[in-house]
Amino acid sequence: LREEEARIVKRLGDIFIVHNEAMRRYYIEQGVDKDRVISLGIFDYLGESANTCKIFEKSVTIAANLSLEKSPYLTRLGKLFPLKIHLYGPNFSSVITEDAPNVEYHGSVAPDVLPGKLDRGFGLVWDGEGLDTCSGGLGEYLLYNNPHKLSLYLASGMPVIIWGKAAEADFVIRNNVGITVDSLYEVSGVLERCDMGMYE
Repeated sequence: LREEEARIVKRLGDIFIVHNEAMRRYYIEQGVDKDRVISLGIFDYLGESANTCKIFEKSVTIAANLSLEKSPYLTRLGKLFPLKIHLYGPNFSSVITEDAPNVEYHGSVAPDVLPGKLDRGFGLVWDGEGLDTCSGGLGEYLLYNNPHKLSLYLASGMPVIIWGKAAEADFVIRNNVGITVDSLYEVSGVLERCDMGMYE
């Protein structure tokens, strides 16, 4: 919000329902009384039942808007070879799979049926420009927001991999639903130490 709009919203709003604790702290730092700010924690995800027959695979699934403007890091996934990466989503560009034999595109699937299609690997919560960290405006937004893809992966019965500095990293660790990494270059090594217990 612009500064003037933020002042009006702070004055007129009775209660602020925000994404998570990181966003709650931000609002309080901006002068909103702490009793007026409620943390949602995580979004619900409505859709078909998850596929109950999961395949334990040391791979990564990215289900998202695959626009290169939003997520330039997608063009660098070949550097993570031999890590297998499954992609689902709109705005796919063949540039993503050029020189990336480890990346497979499965098409764009309607959000309400997608949980039933995700049947293997670990759901990745990552955004922005690079593989080393979540950088740029959209990458850094993970410091404050609840990514809908996190709710999707959990509704699909998948463990997740999330950027360690993301606002929802604490939720993932606290609820034992996945692992955190600071760089995507860490993922292969981390997955080598994982076993079927992540699916139970």
